[in-house]
Amino acid sequence: MRFRHVAPALLAGALALSACGGGGDSGGSDSTTPPDADVVVRAVDPLSWDKKDYTATAGSVTIAAQNDSSQPHDLRVVDPAGTQLPLDLSIPSKGDVDTGTLTLDAGAYTLICTIPGHSNMKATLTVS
Repeated sequence: MRFRHVAPALLAGALALSACGGGGDSGGSDSTTPPDADVVVRAVDPLSWDKKDYTATAGSVTIAAQNDSSQPHDLRVVDPAGTQLPLDLSIPSKGDVDTGTLTLDAGAYTLICTIPGHSNMKATLTVS
């Protein structure tokens, strides 16, 4: 008779403990953190990048754009001569990450968002 009361209690305890378990392997990093990026640019509210200035070393530069805001964004790179480079990172929704790589010489580049109404989203990428 006593077993009938103990078994449900043990089952309930086991279920409670399993709910506290570790789940899957997280790999030690946030899934929204851009992997292997030289420069991480985050779009934040209200309509700005998380920093005004970024730095990188000349050569192959991997840029990650991450949307931490409530609006869609893109990220484009403009070279020192004013030419938009062939990199279009699209981050339409909060939590989105897009990554691309360019070969950059030393100089001051401008990071922009080309979505209408976002013209104030500018930052400088200094490559040395």
